[in-house]
Amino acid sequence: MKDDQMIEQKIGKFMIGVGCVMEHAATGKILCLHRDRASYQKGDWELMYGRIDQHEELLEALRREVMEETGIEGFQIKRLLRIWHFYRGEKKAETEIHGFTFHCTTETQNIVLSSEHSEYRWVSPEEALDLVTVAGIREDVRFFIENQTNRKVALSGVSDKIEHIL
Repeated sequence: MKDDQMIEQKIGKFMIGVGCVMEHAATGKILCLHRDRASYQKGDWELMYGRIDQHEELLEALRREVMEETGIEGFQIKRLLRIWHFYRGEKKAETEIHGFTFHCTTETQNIVLSSEHSEYRWVSPEEALDLVTVAGIREDVRFFIENQTNRKVALSGVSDKIEHIL
């Protein structure tokens, strides 16, 4: 096999995602969204997540996703919370996602939901941990609860987990 063919076989396709734990600045509650209208994980409670479009910058994608899913325009990005990796369904290139979750804050309480969601709740981080059932999203909430006062960032893969202080 030629070198060009080997390189071509090793190059795969995957998606990059972005999301956030959105904290209400005055109350300390975080925003959870109910995926009642979505085809993937229908009926689950989650945080805000979406895919980064081709040629889109990371923080630009975060701002777009927050606006699309909640209507929130005014928010602050506090820090990177977690870098993660998972497969959305069967383990293949088309379902592989690498992603970034940020801790953000806002003064806004009123939410304008996208067609993906049917309900929202501002809840304590501990309540969010009970409400959210998807393992990776629960990990974002758990890591947020345990690391609110430090600069730790979790690097979570499919088979390992590392925590670093930035």
